[in-house]
Amino acid sequence: MLMTIAEQLEQKGLERGIELGREKGKVETARALLRHGVSLDIIVTSTGLSRDKIEALK
Repeated sequence: MLMTIAEQLEQKGLERGIELGREKGKVETARALLRHGVSLDIIVTSTGLSRDKIEALK
């Protein structure tokens, strides 16, 4: 099936929105883990976020 340019742009927008939502979820999880005193290494492994990004959340 061929998609029109408008459909392609809409699809890319949806995909970007989903990715942003996933990233927001990871950040929220990292914040919660930090509040509970979980080590940085475990948070990095669990969320896939960079150490720098997690440290910036403190």
